[in-house]
Amino acid sequence: MAHQHTLIEAFRVQQLEKGMALADASDLLDLKPLGPSHAPAAYLARFRCQGLVRCAGRVMEHDDFLLGIRFPDDYLTHFDTGRVLTWCEPPQVLHPNIRTPFVCVGRMLPATPLVDLLYQLHEIITYQNVEMQEHNALNRQACAWARNNQHRFPVDRRPLKRRTAPAEA
Repeated sequence: MAHQHTLIEAFRVQQLEKGMALADASDLLDLKPLGPSHAPAAYLARFRCQGLVRCAGRVMEHDDFLLGIRFPDDYLTHFDTGRVLTWCEPPQVLHPNIRTPFVCVGRMLPATPLVDLLYQLHEIITYQNVEMQEHNALNRQACAWARNNQHRFPVDRRPLKRRTAPAEA
């Protein structure tokens, strides 16, 4: 048990370093660690990219999305989306892979790195990753809407990580 605790702590330390490096290199992501400063078990991820919400019956673009990400003690051996990801806001988000507070990022393995989760979430919010089959969708209404509005996707084409200019010779 002590060995497993050491492994998850080492994993969490590494995720902090890589997650914060991605956030520093992104114009679209704010990442806030929660918990012990050297090895946080949870994060709040704020994405400032274009996604969709349903407001007063209309589908509108929105640019502020907040999710919780948590690495439980058994994360290196067990991935349970419901224990790892929590959709926080806006509650009226419109996406087939999201039904507040649940988010489906597809098939993920235990020990999936934080950076991989952040990229997946960005692709979902911006409609670069969309489930178009109701039997697989968390939000069947959003799925039907998406299938009829594919011409609107992706909603935001900006990459999560800022592109660097090539070095001048």
